[in-house]
Amino acid sequence: MIFRRSLVHEMNWFASGLFVVLLLVVMTSQIVRLLGEAAIGALASGAVWTVMGFAAVRYLPILFCLMLFITVLTTITRLWRDSEMVIWFASGRSIHDFLDPVLRFAVPVVIFTAILSLFVSPWSMQKSREYREHMLRQQETTQIAPGVFRETKGADRVYFVENFSTDTQEGNNVFVQIRRNDKIAVITAKRGGMIVDETGARWLSLDGGRAVEGTPGSAAYDTMEFAKGRVRLDSPQKAAVDPATQALPTLTLLKSDKPHHQAELAWRIALPVSALILSILALPLAFYNVRGGRTFNLLFALALAFLYYNCINIAQAWIGAGKLPALIGMWPLHAAFAGLAAFLMHRRAQMGAKR
Repeated sequence: MIFRRSLVHEMNWFASGLFVVLLLVVMTSQIVRLLGEAAIGALASGAVWTVMGFAAVRYLPILFCLMLFITVLTTITRLWRDSEMVIWFASGRSIHDFLDPVLRFAVPVVIFTAILSLFVSPWSMQKSREYREHMLRQQETTQIAPGVFRETKGADRVYFVENFSTDTQEGNNVFVQIRRNDKIAVITAKRGGMIVDETGARWLSLDGGRAVEGTPGSAAYDTMEFAKGRVRLDSPQKAAVDPATQALPTLTLLKSDKPHHQAELAWRIALPVSALILSILALPLAFYNVRGGRTFNLLFALALAFLYYNCINIAQAWIGAGKLPALIGMWPLHAAFAGLAAFLMHRRAQMGAKR
């Protein structure tokens, strides 16, 4: 009981600190990228922090996989370095006895990683895409400032208002230019203000105005004078987002027979499976030889994990290209690394018995 509790307790503390560090690294890289997108107008400035939150949720499965592998590897390596493993082996323990506390720590993390990978991460990506589109559309209508010409992101509309009264929520001398197909319409009005109808659509209400529409370069044009008029700024419908494959729900991928959908499904399943295999593989890889280099075992273990994830990416590409049957998928790869973990565990147990 002391053996299990002490080992699980140490892994829990180390994993908590490591997860915070990994999350900070990801959030720092994401905020730099998102601020760059906001600077060029590809992302609304008010959506940066919310999109960053969605991005953090998206990367959680990968972060938990890395956290699990590094935690087990580092904790067992410390036991070897401080000669605690020799003491446990001398008291009758073997390398197989370490499987129980490692699995007690790893299995809940693997289950949580599976939930994130299969359900939460796709949901966050879809919501992030919808929120991006919504905020960009909203920004076009909320950034109209008095005395400044404002052009929408699609460059099809230009707004101008000379001054604005906070008491009446209306502006004077309003100018609107709308480009539709090959024609340009110019609307001027003495007064104007933004209103929202019962459906949630935004309208620019104009009083005492005139509209001129025509084709540039042509002498023919149409004019119209009106006492009251409206120009729709946006519609209340949900943002039309064509979801990427990574944002599709897992149930949709299960029902699809498209190769790229099957490849994405195999990738989502591979994350928790690889996390469990690597947590077991970290046990024999954590062997520390005091006569050898201090970091050799860590470098070798990290290189092996890097090879595993690269093979997963290659297999995903092959499934998406139709070169690898979806029924076979990545299971031979997982079986190969699981067999490697079993072989190394058996070999390490034999070496411990000889000692």
